[in-house]
Amino acid sequence: MPKETHRTLPHYSVQIFKKALIFLLISTLAIAGYFFYNSSYWKGRINALELVAADAVFVFETKEPVMAWNQLVTQPLWARISELPSVKHAESQLLGLDSLVGRSGNLDRSLKGNQLVVSLHNVGKEEFDFLFTLSFAANADRSFVQSLEDNLPELSQINTRNYSQIPIYEFQSVNLERNLSYAKINNVLVASYSSFLVEEAIRLHQNSSVPNFKTAHPELLKSLESPTGLGVFRLTSEGLAKLLLGISRNEQLGLVQQFAVNQMSGNFELKFAEGKFQLEGETFFKKDSRPDFSKGIGDFKVSANLIPNRTAALFRYNFRTPAQFGQLKNLNFQPKSTYRGEIEKKLIEKDFLRKLTGNAFLILMETPVNQQQDKVLLLKTAQIEDQLELLKSFVLETENVGLDNLPTDLYLNQEIFVISTEEFPGHLMEGKFVGFEDTYITSLGEYLVFANSSKSMKVFLDDYRADNTWGKNLQQKRFVGSLDTDSGFSFVLNIPRVWNALLDVSSPNWKVFFEKYGPQLRTFDLLGLSVKDTERDLRAKMDLLYALGPIKTVQGITLTENRSINFSNRLVYGPKTIENFNDGSTDFVVQDELHQFHLITGEGELVFTLPLESPIVSEIYQIDYFKNGKLQILFATENRLYLVDRLGNMIGGYPLEVPGRKLTHLNVVDYDNTRDYRFFIATDQAELFLFNKSGDALEAWDPKEVSANLAVKPAHRRIAGVGDQMLALTLRGDLYFFNRRGEVMLDSPVNLGAAVNSDYIVLERGNAVSSRIVTVTEDGEVVSVNFQGEIAYRNQLPRPDRESKFFLVRDQKEDNYIFAIHEFNKVTIMDAAYKPLFSHNLISEEIELQLFSFGLERQILVLIDKTQEFTYLFDLSGQMLNTLPISSKIPIDIRYSSSQNEYRIFASSGNSLVEYRLPL
Repeated sequence: MPKETHRTLPHYSVQIFKKALIFLLISTLAIAGYFFYNSSYWKGRINALELVAADAVFVFETKEPVMAWNQLVTQPLWARISELPSVKHAESQLLGLDSLVGRSGNLDRSLKGNQLVVSLHNVGKEEFDFLFTLSFAANADRSFVQSLEDNLPELSQINTRNYSQIPIYEFQSVNLERNLSYAKINNVLVASYSSFLVEEAIRLHQNSSVPNFKTAHPELLKSLESPTGLGVFRLTSEGLAKLLLGISRNEQLGLVQQFAVNQMSGNFELKFAEGKFQLEGETFFKKDSRPDFSKGIGDFKVSANLIPNRTAALFRYNFRTPAQFGQLKNLNFQPKSTYRGEIEKKLIEKDFLRKLTGNAFLILMETPVNQQQDKVLLLKTAQIEDQLELLKSFVLETENVGLDNLPTDLYLNQEIFVISTEEFPGHLMEGKFVGFEDTYITSLGEYLVFANSSKSMKVFLDDYRADNTWGKNLQQKRFVGSLDTDSGFSFVLNIPRVWNALLDVSSPNWKVFFEKYGPQLRTFDLLGLSVKDTERDLRAKMDLLYALGPIKTVQGITLTENRSINFSNRLVYGPKTIENFNDGSTDFVVQDELHQFHLITGEGELVFTLPLESPIVSEIYQIDYFKNGKLQILFATENRLYLVDRLGNMIGGYPLEVPGRKLTHLNVVDYDNTRDYRFFIATDQAELFLFNKSGDALEAWDPKEVSANLAVKPAHRRIAGVGDQMLALTLRGDLYFFNRRGEVMLDSPVNLGAAVNSDYIVLERGNAVSSRIVTVTEDGEVVSVNFQGEIAYRNQLPRPDRESKFFLVRDQKEDNYIFAIHEFNKVTIMDAAYKPLFSHNLISEEIELQLFSFGLERQILVLIDKTQEFTYLFDLSGQMLNTLPISSKIPIDIRYSSSQNEYRIFASSGNSLVEYRLPL
């Protein structure tokens, strides 16, 4: 039997929790008290903050340490976080100390009224440690020290050394992983497990020219000289930025650097409330005069209908006037003078900013692994049409596209155009909104919508149209309620949705820590911050909310059959869902073994049956052929291209045939969303055809020959800076780029080095160099090609044996993907960063995989065993969602209902179309 191995946390991560507040306080008081109880050094009173370095990550100051602890352990959350072994150990240490001093409140009476400061400091590239400073008041009651003196721990010893003529004591014990260093400086006891911090406290005491926390942040002490209530956190933006950069593997985090350089600080009193920890107090800005945060009249209950449920972080600005934006400068932003000059002349001088209302939202959406952060900026304006015309004129005048020739896209009936000026919102708004290499623009109601990629815009519009927003989802009520509608600025962080991004940016050691304790840490699910202008001062409030539901498990989730629609013959294709243009409801199409095509309503009623001559080989598309809002159904069989209306009537001129060829793939192209469609077809003779909607083959595409039959359907992409590109990936691994006229571009084909039997995904990142096409070859090599025809990288996946098969599986929205490795007896699933997610033992010669994503926390992998005709559903942790497999070998369809919080699963099983429901 192999030995069981245990994954251990990095050394420093364990230390962070083992150096919890009370445990260190215990050790400090017990040891220091023993040696200094009868000393004569209690001369000259020092404020404990004078011994804390100016760049501390944070400072917590209290005169009620025992009361603060007691309130913490009585919170409902304590049962969850005490599952952490180190926190449990700290609790036992406190109980031990209480026993040593005789219980009966002796410890509280002894510490009450004395200044205790707990500060966190950076002591290495990724390491942090606590410094404890306890300043005794005049005539303080230290009788509890005698109790500790009489009960010193066994198997311990003290070593002494001098530092700048002040003794430093090193306490060693079998119960401590590291030595505890402590010293007495006048009336203050100083202790830490990092002796460097004790030495630094001594240097600060002896050298008044070196800034300490008190002298470096006088505004904090002037506002609140002594802690109130349970205690006060004294925070600075520079200190918190140190913590974030220490955790991160990337030292160039833009938002963190912006946060640090703007030099903010504040005093925040600690409070406990139902379901949350609360910090509330006054905040300060150092570099500039105090910004105006006076609130406007924005109604967030209305605006919530624009915020997608997949939002990971939300910045809300509710200013009284748009001029207030100008007071919040990003000092870390480096504008380009040429860009700023053009924007100043063509937009700002034409009152673009004055026409804004002061109401804005910056939305950061959850980010799949290895993908760009999706950002959307909403700016409310009283003159939406005028503002859009100004922006369009800006494009025409600055980007050499020619007058009256503005490139636009149409998605869900929304016109979208692009401004290619780098960091356009940042240059427009004093650097506040960065991360927009290109800016995609549309409008919704009174809001201008800016997105940092075509994908971001389409995802945002998809969610808006599907009512997948905070305002339409009862489950998001806590998020809406967490925003202080009486404030000028609010920030909300959805911790579960930002969790993957946190893991992605964390250094390797911290990542191990977060992964191990993820279930406990993710009990905290929401961080909210608001800033309110009271005229006299700026009041800030931070809420850390937690939810005490059981740690997520799939036990108890049951897949239940909701209804079944029977047919006369076995189904071999579908179900595919389409839209009923009459009322927006969902219809289904299927094909049976006699090649009959059936359209069924969402209520299960048969609309029509259309006999076909061969199997369907394409997706089902809906087009508006007559441009009247009534949708037709387009698909290809092996022999013909069909276009029928919703009643089963053939559109004139259809079906189309390509004599002597079999069709293998079909795609629909609408360059400018004018409904002047092109049908992009591939045949079994390595040919590409492009037809107009009248069925005429276009010149230069009649046909266009390629090196081999296609691996996936041909496609059209419009990339900023390049324009329209027609893509074709062959089974030989040749990737072709054509322009609309059928001319080969970029010296293509680009040979990927091996045959390809898998799909690909396009990662849109603004421009031709950054945007990528990613696929995997039959040898298991992941290849990425940019839109300049250059291979950006290669990476070999594990190859268990020569017979292994490899797949890239993209989701239904084509914006998330995973990899799969199929061995003879096992299927292994890996994420986009090649991290194994799970394996499933399965003996099957042929499988098919599907991925459905409804947010990063709601993803289903469908594994179809085509040999045994079973379909399995998994989440991405490897938990099987259906105890018994669905009896089917045909790809299924899955929809998510946010209102019911359940999946609706549609599958063809034998001669039946079956709907299942899977509640969450």
